[in-house]
Parts: sequence; structure tokens; C-alpha cells
Amino acid sequence: MISKSFFKSSILFTLGGSLPMVAGIILLPFYTNYLSDVNYTQVLFYISISLLFQILFSFSIESYFGIKYSQLSEDPEKQKKFIGTVSLILLIIGVGLLILSALFGEQLFKIIYQSNLKMNYWPYGFYSILTAFFNAYFKAATICLIYLKQSKLFLITNIVNFIATIGISLGGLYFYPNSIIGPIYGRLLSGFVIFVMAFAIFNKNGTFVLDKSFFNDLIKFCLPYLFYVICGWILGQIDRYLLQSSILNADLNAYDLILKCFFGIEFLQNSLSAVIFPKLYEIWNKAKNNKTTPESNRYFNVFTAINILQLILFCIFIPLIYKLIVKNVSFYQSEQYIGILAGGYALRSILNFYLSTIMYTKKINVLLSIFGLSALFQILITLVCIHYFGLIGAIFAGLSTKIIQVLFCVLFTKSVFIYEFNYSKILLIPFIYIIINVAQYYIFSQYNIWLYLTQLITFGLLFYILFKNEIKKALTSLKIIT
Repeated sequence: MISKSFFKSSILFTLGGSLPMVAGIILLPFYTNYLSDVNYTQVLFYISISLLFQILFSFSIESYFGIKYSQLSEDPEKQKKFIGTVSLILLIIGVGLLILSALFGEQLFKIIYQSNLKMNYWPYGFYSILTAFFNAYFKAATICLIYLKQSKLFLITNIVNFIATIGISLGGLYFYPNSIIGPIYGRLLSGFVIFVMAFAIFNKNGTFVLDKSFFNDLIKFCLPYLFYVICGWILGQIDRYLLQSSILNADLNAYDLILKCFFGIEFLQNSLSAVIFPKLYEIWNKAKNNKTTPESNRYFNVFTAINILQLILFCIFIPLIYKLIVKNVSFYQSEQYIGILAGGYALRSILNFYLSTIMYTKKINVLLSIFGLSALFQILITLVCIHYFGLIGAIFAGLSTKIIQVLFCVLFTKSVFIYEFNYSKILLIPFIYIIINVAQYYIFSQYNIWLYLTQLITFGLLFYILFKNEIKKALTSLKIIT
């Protein structure tokens, strides 16, 4: 039975972990209303480069931390040395990358960004990279708090980050309108605050020694995982870079805004996965063989139903919210693409079905192959599609890449697991949803809320007929209902 303390701490960790994403979403309408087209485009690229460097600064150590820390559970002193070693490694990587970026950043900015965007490395590019360093260090410290079971401190530090980011950003937008000072300094100064808090967390809970005995295992895990995360950044960001010279800033901004709104969907998908995956591992561990079962399949049937219904609701409500809080009408044009973009996110249930088996069997090489080839495919197909079709080409290139990811999962996991499942429930339904949305885009050129309300009724009835008993059993097993 799940204890009340565990349930309470889980809620605190979930709330705290969602705050950075919530802050980003809250700031979006202020960016659309107070920034010029070129300023918004600059901000989206400064944030993008910051996200990339946060990956590099972290070296994926936050993903490794829990594994090693748990292995050292019988030696508290060794755990403290590990915490201190992680802190020092992150600081060394941070200083090294900051020096390299200072030496070569300006030249790289001239190569990467179009001159009409006026993307300057000094000072805003460097500030964005420095922000990435602060955020990476803080992220590792908060992961440390999770394994130290300090849920209240975890929530408090994230609340401080949330308030500082929102407050400084909005203050900057108010005092310096039509300028990127607010967005840049909001993230930079709040980043410095959380960096100081992170250093205090590491200092209190760790012993600051550079224990080289941790190096070999850490590098062996983190280096390939870093490649996987970089591929994820490419899959999520590369289209904006390839589009910058092909479409107007206003069109690029509208496209970027709708994609950022999908962060909420990603968070819900990740949260659902975090609940489901441990349950799957428990089922497969008891079975003592690498084979899917009717019970494990049931969870992905539920994932499919919940995911598609939330995507349809997203397509209904986001355009309505746009018109309430976004005053710049040039951003409304992206609503016509919302169905096709949602189609790509419908495939997440299939991807997670295969990813759960890859993670369970620890086949990191399979994971790298799938995402590495997908990233390469996306770059190539996006280049071609943008050249011939512009923005809609980039959108269909993104959808095609997600379909290719599913294909790679099927091909590369044949030796990983024995898969026995109902193909129509796990594979067919998401593709039906995609086909409907693509057809809808070509038949009806403009967004129409009634089309999505019809989808909601249709898929709601379909899932009730197909999954009524399975949904009830899965929710009962997860103790969501009794």
C-alpha cells in the first residue's frame, strides 16, 4: 500500500519539477504582446542555444546520479563523496565550456544565424550560455534533493526560481519595452540565484573531494546518454534553425509559439510514463522473461486513450486561450497547423511502448541507434521539405520523423523483447488519428472548433467501447480508483 508520506512527497516533487515549464508558458503571452517580431525571434533562438548548452553543461550526470547514489546506500560517507565529486565535475565542465564559448562563440553565431536577425554573442549570447550553466548545476542539485528525500526544500527552491524568473522578466518587459533585456536578464539573474542555492545544497550534503574512483563508471554511462539527449534537442529544435532564412519572422514566431504550447502535453505524457514504467518493470520482473503480457499491454492501451483525448482537448482549448491572452493577431495563424502537430504527439504512446522495453533491458546502444538515425533523418528531410514547401514542409518533416522513429523502434527491438499485443489497439489507433488530422487540414483550410468537438465525441465513444474494462483495471492497479 502507498503510504501518505510517499504520496505527499511525490506531489511536492511533481509540483516543483513542473514550475520551470509553467514559468516558460506563463511568459509566452507577455513575449507575444510586448516584443517585436525580430525580438521574439531573437529570444526563441537565445533560449534554444541555452537549452543546448544546458545539455552539454550537465553531461547527463543528473540521469546517472540516482543510479550511483542508490548503489552506495550502504556507505553514507561514500555517498557524500559522490555528491561532492558530482558538484566539482559540473563546475569544471562549466568553467571549461564557458571559456571555449567565450573564445569561439562570436564566430559561431555569425555562421549559424542570419545577419538580419541581429543575433549578438556579446552580451546576450554569452548570458544565455551562462544561464545554461546555472540551470544545469541547479538541476543536478534538485535531483540530489529527490534522492535525499527533501521534498519541501525541492519545492521551495523551485518556487524561488519561478518567482525570480517571472518577476525579473516582467519587470524588464515593463521598464524596457520592445527589448530583449527582460527575457534575457530574467533568466540570467534568476539563474544566478538558483546557482547559489544549488552550491549550498551540494556543500551541505556532500564532501568536496574529486574522487577519481567514480570517473570510469560515470563517463561510461553519461557519454552515450549525452549523445541521446543531444539527438533529442536536434529533433525538437533544428527545424527553427533551418526555417530562419526561408520564412518571415512572424511566421516563424507563430510556429514556435504553438510548439511551446505543446510543452504542456509533453509534461503530461512524461508524468503518465513516470507512473506506468515502474509498474511495467514490476510485471516483467515477476514474469522472469523479456516478454510483453496482456497486463503490461493494458497500460499502453490506457496511455493511447488518455493521450489522444488530451490532444483533442488541447486542440479545442489552445486557440480559445490564444484569443484571450495573445493580442498580436499574427500568432493566430498557427492554429491551422495544430491538428497535424498533435498527430505527431499521438505517436508517443507507441514510442513509449518500445522505449519501456529498451530501458528495462538497458539496451542503450539500441536507444542511440533509434534517436541518432532519427535526428539525421530529420535534418535531411527538413532541409528538402523546407526548400520546396516552406513552413508546412517543416511540419510534415517533423511528423515523418516521428513515424520513422516508430519504424526504427519496431526494427531495432526485435532481439530486445518478445512482443505480443493487439496491433489495432496500440499501433493502429494513433495512425488513424493522424490520418484524420491530415485529411482535415487539406479539406478544411481554416481551424474549426466543431471538427475537434466531433473528434472528441467519436474517439470518446471508440475508447469507451474498446477500453472500458482495461481502463478500469489499470486505474485500479495504479490505485487511482478503488
